[in-house]
Amino acid sequence: MFQVPEITPQEAKDMLEKDNVVLLDVRTPQEHVQIRIPNSILIPLDELRYAFKDLPKDKTYIVYCRSGERSAFATYFLRHMGYEAYNLAGGILMWSYEKESGPPR
Repeated sequence: MFQVPEITPQEAKDMLEKDNVVLLDVRTPQEHVQIRIPNSILIPLDELRYAFKDLPKDKTYIVYCRSGERSAFATYFLRHMGYEAYNLAGGILMWSYEKESGPPR
């Protein structure tokens, strides 16, 4: 298996206090509506290979999924394409901070 840089939920929370950090959810739309980390943007993993071109390269991306496996692939891909991206270790399952559900605002 390939290695990608991982950060803990606490490191991610600290990073999110900066303006240039984007939280990227690579789960399905159904999972995103069910529960998500506030202010995250949704690009499902299977759409990322087309949609990544719309992501600004001057941002840092924290990528998450349910447990960290899909987001590891997404992080690897984004880094390969020249983005600064980090995988959220353990995914949303390990995120003990604020969460929201329902249709995104």
